[in-house]
Amino acid sequence: MAVNLLDEDILLLDGGLGTTLEDEHGVKFSSETPLWSSHLLVEDTRTLKAVQHDFADAGADIIITATYQASFAGFKNTTTIDEEGIDKEEARGYMLSALRIAREVFDGRPGLVALSLGAYGATMIPSTEYSGAYGAMTEEDLYNFHMDRISTFTSSEEWKEIDLVAFETLPRIDEVRAARKVMLGVVDKPYWISCVFPNDDQKLPDGSGIDELVSTMLKGEESPWAIGINCTKIHKIDGLVKSFEDAARRRTLQLPRLVVYPDGAGGKVYDTKLQDWIGDDGDQTPWEEQLSDVVSESKQRGAWKGIVVGGCCKTTPGHIRRLRQRIEAAS
Repeated sequence: MAVNLLDEDILLLDGGLGTTLEDEHGVKFSSETPLWSSHLLVEDTRTLKAVQHDFADAGADIIITATYQASFAGFKNTTTIDEEGIDKEEARGYMLSALRIAREVFDGRPGLVALSLGAYGATMIPSTEYSGAYGAMTEEDLYNFHMDRISTFTSSEEWKEIDLVAFETLPRIDEVRAARKVMLGVVDKPYWISCVFPNDDQKLPDGSGIDELVSTMLKGEESPWAIGINCTKIHKIDGLVKSFEDAARRRTLQLPRLVVYPDGAGGKVYDTKLQDWIGDDGDQTPWEEQLSDVVSESKQRGAWKGIVVGGCCKTTPGHIRRLRQRIEAAS
């Protein structure tokens, strides 16, 4: 594993796996494929590996595994040509294969693999990680969900392939607490927590503000290696990053690394019921230019130990290549 890379000031993430599969490779997702990008672990590992390879070739230092929506319930509800539903043991094999695939795309070059653990809402149909509407789920339920899922990996030989654990797109503060509690028992891997801010304000979908969020993310033992924002509109990122810094300052908390990977959808938003992107892209400053400016300014302010930056939905290997070029030109 390329552990020394973890000490770099700036690390580049990959981009939007599922949307790149759709937009550039013609893959179709629907309610019949509840695993979304993880579905390719079952039916098309060649295309999955090709896309992740493209992100690595574009300059990504970190490849995120194709496990964002992966859950035993999702596999159970997946119909293939050969069978109605995939049992737990077979599902475990598919989930572990994602770790090997992500490692292989670096072709022996230095690179980091991050285990993607999406929000509980990402496994629901329709997905609810943008709303946090989880029904009767309690914090204890969320803890049990995340602990059960990560245990699939920690108990395996493939666990050695993982450099980082990524809790992604969390919309609720109780889910942040649950993730923190899970990682109290997984002390051999650094991890990050990134949250989603889909509304016009600077609050999580559950209404929690940034002061409370930053405190919840950082106080206590085994705090994250990085905290931040993903799957959020690019125009919101600069203000959110500054608000994270202000919240830490007010509460005299030491910030770790910043992780930030906004979507590249412009003015479009994802409709979970239609399962499609709606709205207008509109004219705007290029995504990579906006994001590289956030990186430069955040680095100048000096509040973070380092920056991990990349893309989420609708960002392609082309976006990551151009982002890498801009960041290298500025350094």
